[in-house]
Amino acid sequence: MVSLELLSSLDGLLWLQSGKEVGAQLHQHQTTISRNLRKCAEEFGLSLKKHNGTWAIDGDTQLLNLEREVHQSARFLDMAPLRLEANGWMDGGLFHPAPDGWLTGTNKPLGVYRCLHLLRACIVDAWICPLPDAPLNSDLLSSITLCRVPIRLMVSSDHPLLKLRSITLKQAKTYPWRPIPRGAYPGTERTLQKLGIWPPARPRQKVEEQSYKGRKKTEISVHVGSVLTKNLCTQELVALPFELGANTGVALVVKRENIGQEAIRSLRDTLLHRLKRHQFDHPEIHILD
Repeated sequence: MVSLELLSSLDGLLWLQSGKEVGAQLHQHQTTISRNLRKCAEEFGLSLKKHNGTWAIDGDTQLLNLEREVHQSARFLDMAPLRLEANGWMDGGLFHPAPDGWLTGTNKPLGVYRCLHLLRACIVDAWICPLPDAPLNSDLLSSITLCRVPIRLMVSSDHPLLKLRSITLKQAKTYPWRPIPRGAYPGTERTLQKLGIWPPARPRQKVEEQSYKGRKKTEISVHVGSVLTKNLCTQELVALPFELGANTGVALVVKRENIGQEAIRSLRDTLLHRLKRHQFDHPEIHILD
């Protein structure tokens, strides 16, 4: 067996994909992380390499996976913080600050399949998932549905569109849209395709140059999301004043064997409390508890 700290360096890098983030989240010095990575690789007979820009393991992980199960049990016994991941376009106040007893991921748009891998491998302990992409309950996984909310087009609070007297979808399409990586969220993608808005077509007409002047492309991009969406890179996002006629939502996904853990029940209650707080300002959030 290896120590909690030793394995946390390895799995922390696989989860957060950055030694700097591992150090910040786990309070480990970079030299400690490097030493722990080397020791873990030797202990389990593995190598750590980058595949398509993502840190991954080469080798037989059977023994490592057994060790991860033991370490996950230790986290649920309050011997180390639990780990929570979410996707990047619906985090905001639901995800931050981190719930008590939990570490939160770097909140990159990792995609469904990567998040499921992290969960199945016991690298993370829970995942906040877009409702259209939540896996069906199975012998391995359980999805706890938290809320349903309309899909909306979101823009920065000083976006040029908001200066117009009336705003239409056609006008929104003249601006650049923030892309969702193809195949990353297939359930959400199918929902958007049914609406006829995905993949977004290139603007048919160029937005007036005055609208772009002095603004970065990211500052005038249109985001697909909901009133729960935040843009941590720039400003808070606001919804354009029309609905698209489809819903998304939030599900909490955990391994089925952990569904009865007190920490999972407490996390669910915390997330529902935060959703109810958001509901005061956004009645369109329909809580499903």
